[in-house]
Amino acid sequence: FDAAEFFKEHISGHEPFYFIAGTKSPNAKFQISFKYRLLSNRGPLAQQYPALKGFHLAYTQTSLWDWNAASAPFLDSRYKPEFLYAMERVDGGRWGEGFRLDLQTGIQHESNGKGGTDSRSLNIGYVQPTLVLGKEGDFQLSLAPRAWAYLGSLADNPDIATFRGYASLRAIAGWAHSLQLSATGHVGNEWNRGSLQLDLTYPLMQFLWGNLPLYLHLQYFWGYGETLVRYNDRSSSFRAGFSLFR
Repeated sequence: FDAAEFFKEHISGHEPFYFIAGTKSPNAKFQISFKYRLLSNRGPLAQQYPALKGFHLAYTQTSLWDWNAASAPFLDSRYKPEFLYAMERVDGGRWGEGFRLDLQTGIQHESNGKGGTDSRSLNIGYVQPTLVLGKEGDFQLSLAPRAWAYLGSLADNPDIATFRGYASLRAIAGWAHSLQLSATGHVGNEWNRGSLQLDLTYPLMQFLWGNLPLYLHLQYFWGYGETLVRYNDRSSSFRAGFSLFR
């Protein structure tokens, strides 16, 4: 058993992984995210049935830190464990190098870990195809629509669908090893609800002879739901910082 090889094989990035900050409270925002592949490449099940390697457990945490306030509290944290199945190149490469279709589906729990009137939680089942246009290494456009259904009770936040709706879209334009712009948006049941988040990232690995394995990360958010506890409040923010995975 080689621990380093084990982690390299099983653990990988999931959602963007970053730490950013701005001048407006809550100042800092950070997100950690990773996924764990359940089966080993060398196991008999994966060898005989390669499709089973798509099963993963994943975890994402997004926190807002109000360090300008007294005692520098965390305003809100969202904890999102999930079970998912990811299939790469559903097209099987039949449509050439400039076209790629991936598919992901899963069940996700989201909560803020609080009790009483501040408690927020929900469960969803989702489907997310990802279409990538452009050859690897060249300019690429990625489109990832996600549709979901709410599972179980929404007693903690009964009108959350009014603000979150049932679908979102993430679009990414740029180069895999250079500048990328990501736009993620959704609308609620009413068209005057929803949000838009823009993330501009640039690899700093190109400086200092590759010794700085980070991305410069700029983020702008506008709309409803940046925090789970105040999902029905509209806000806007601009923050800058660094990311490990985009």
